[in-house]
Amino acid sequence: MKEQIISKLKGLTKHNHIEIVLKGDRAIWSALHLVKKKLLIPEEGGWMSYEKYPAKMGIDSEKVACNDAVIDLDDLKQKVKTADVFLYQNPGGYHAEQPMKEIYQICQENDCLVVLDVSGAMGTELCDGDYADVMLSSFGRWKLIDAKAGGFISCKDETVFNEIKDTFEILDDDEKLANINEKIDDLPNRIKFLTETRNKVLNDLKELEELKGSNVINKDHLGFVVIVSFEEDSEKDKITTYCNQNNLEYTECPRYIRINKKAISIEIKRISTK
Repeated sequence: MKEQIISKLKGLTKHNHIEIVLKGDRAIWSALHLVKKKLLIPEEGGWMSYEKYPAKMGIDSEKVACNDAVIDLDDLKQKVKTADVFLYQNPGGYHAEQPMKEIYQICQENDCLVVLDVSGAMGTELCDGDYADVMLSSFGRWKLIDAKAGGFISCKDETVFNEIKDTFEILDDDEKLANINEKIDDLPNRIKFLTETRNKVLNDLKELEELKGSNVINKDHLGFVVIVSFEEDSEKDKITTYCNQNNLEYTECPRYIRINKKAISIEIKRISTK
């Protein structure tokens, strides 16, 4: 079973060196063992462990500026000069497509490894191992591969893989592996369902009085949440009322894992595939 999963992940990632681990956070923990000088992370649109683990591991880290969770390339060009690992997520915060080709080129020119979190990109064009030295994903609840357990870490280069493989906490539970395998097979259906649901929400918001769709951030990007900014409480109430009437879960921002401004994040990715 494990060999089947790894074979499928090789096709999804373009990486040949892959391990199935207990969960996505442990893949992040392993990847951070590559940091020798400084870690870069995005200032928004990341994951909670990006901030938590460096502090616990005694790693020096710095945040790269973003524009609505999209990496600011000019800021990256300056800060990458003193760093050796850049960890980011595509799409940022599950809503912001990243310029991954440009990011990878900038980092390569400065001898900085790119660690790409593809928890929200599996099975899409944003999951492309050509533009990452290390890739990782969670298979936990509400992820695209929604197996509620496990994750993976992959490396383009075998030398990098060997450098950190002793840190891997490997998943070997047959039942969980079988579920992961099934969820990978169902990935195209889940992406189709979530995309259609997101598009319906975007169309509904165009008609919402006082909003008219103009407050939706990164609405033309590939994503699995809908971020709607607001200034007044009346706007916020319109958005949350719409969510409640349509049984859509939402979270309120500013929130590091989505966006650092006043907004409602409509959590499309939390909907179970029918």
